[in-house]
Amino acid sequence: MISVLFTLATLVVCIPQVTAGPETTIAPPPIETFGHTAVLSGNTVFIQGGSTSSRILSRHSYAIILDKDGSLNNATWHDTSKICSIDPSTFGIAVATDSYVFTCGTQDDALPFMNCHPFNVVSFESIGQGIGDVMNRAGMAVAYHTSSKGTKAYFVGGYNPTTKIALGTVNVADIHNTLPVMDLAKGPDMIGILPRKFHTATWIDAPLNGIVMMGGQTGNIVTQPLTPVAVYDSLTSNWTNV
Repeated sequence: MISVLFTLATLVVCIPQVTAGPETTIAPPPIETFGHTAVLSGNTVFIQGGSTSSRILSRHSYAIILDKDGSLNNATWHDTSKICSIDPSTFGIAVATDSYVFTCGTQDDALPFMNCHPFNVVSFESIGQGIGDVMNRAGMAVAYHTSSKGTKAYFVGGYNPTTKIALGTVNVADIHNTLPVMDLAKGPDMIGILPRKFHTATWIDAPLNGIVMMGGQTGNIVTQPLTPVAVYDSLTSNWTNV
């Protein structure tokens, strides 16, 4: 297990062009990207990274502040990348807590590990950058749940950015609720389950207390049919096809 700790000493120093937080100037519509992350924290949707239509990794990040009832009726766009630029990544994952959004993804195919860094959901700033012991891979999915002890996230599948071959690799991250700290460890790999990429993984509480994984591809052929549904039982640490 490796602990990735971000402190004030690693705070990225940026010269804000606009005021941080919900008072930021409403942004124009965001640039078109694919392979970005989108995650909800509180009443705000954070969209980060991805690739442009010309296959260039994007440094843009946005926040959609929803209406008080959680709707889009009076939602506003905010360009958070103008405050503090994020590391560009694509086909990654994002995990949200009440205080931070952790984004992990592929930035450089030559790197052995992915870049994982937290984004403060109050000040709209990135806080440093850490390299965890998670294999550099893209097209993976993440399932996570929050308890009084913190947030536990499962990074499931994906592919090696060099070989493009789908993987059955799983990593587990324990994330503190109030500190930008992520403890990364090897997880229960998908034994007996087809490796996959570009799929979904969703945590389901009782009675399952595990993960439902759907869709995706098992090879490097774009037109390959979606793979079967699979379930992970956290009590037995076993994966099964459904």
